[in-house]
Amino acid sequence: MKSRVLEELTEETLGTLSRAGFIVEEIDYPEEGRSVDVVGRSGDKKVILKVVYDSARVSKREIEDLKKLSATYRSSVLIVSEKYWKTEMEDDVVYVRNDIYVVNKNLLRDYLLKSSKPIVLNVRGNYLVRISSKGFAKRRLELGLSRSEVANRLNISREAVYQYETRRSMTSVQTAIKIAELLGEEVFEEIDLLNESVFDRYDTRSESPLLNELLSLVNVRDAKLYSFTTTPVDAAIVKDEKAVSIVRLTGFSRSEVELKADNAVKLTSITRSTPLFIHDERRIERVGEALREILGE
Repeated sequence: MKSRVLEELTEETLGTLSRAGFIVEEIDYPEEGRSVDVVGRSGDKKVILKVVYDSARVSKREIEDLKKLSATYRSSVLIVSEKYWKTEMEDDVVYVRNDIYVVNKNLLRDYLLKSSKPIVLNVRGNYLVRISSKGFAKRRLELGLSRSEVANRLNISREAVYQYETRRSMTSVQTAIKIAELLGEEVFEEIDLLNESVFDRYDTRSESPLLNELLSLVNVRDAKLYSFTTTPVDAAIVKDEKAVSIVRLTGFSRSEVELKADNAVKLTSITRSTPLFIHDERRIERVGEALREILGE
């Protein structure tokens, strides 16, 4: 059962997304070890969020499922939290947990409702700012400065200046302050939470013999299988941009089936995927036939 604090954080997250024009749903299955708490869609933009009081409590299994969900449904994934490893999170800092962005409710609100994009990342305790290579080089030339002059004024190596201008680089906040004083803040890259936090294909094999059998039965060229353990959806088969979400309803009580199915519908509705429910594992061949028809094979 959720604590009152977590309930309030979830409600605020849902409210922020709604005010930003998103269609939203709250997910409450499974009760424990759940990787998804909120899903939202605005036009073609989709977001999947884990809401937790302290992001340290998000398990590796939940992290893996978030990445696979992002790859499956082409959705941004975020963790919304009050604390990062027991420390109060700052309103203008994006924290990074296993490559997933972690933000507090205030930063999410300002990003969605005020179009305020942060520039500071906290990566393993280090506060960093990303340099725009084109912006850095352009601004240096506008000011008529050589790389050596910039290096001397910033008290860094000429090689560091070269890297800032030729590749995606990050620097410490301390150095970023000096850069801003010399070149201006426009040389920094903003963090666009919903346009950067999308994972590419994250193909895995399921540990479930049933799901692997289903994929072999489908035999669709270039189809990918993603399996989940912390969501109401057990797996998805994806071909191109089309995703079929597989939901096993065998081995559960009636109330559990209703709860799981209801949450699966919420998730698939927001992500615009096709749900496929398995009520009888003995008729897996028919499920395979339905999958082939949906995927156009």
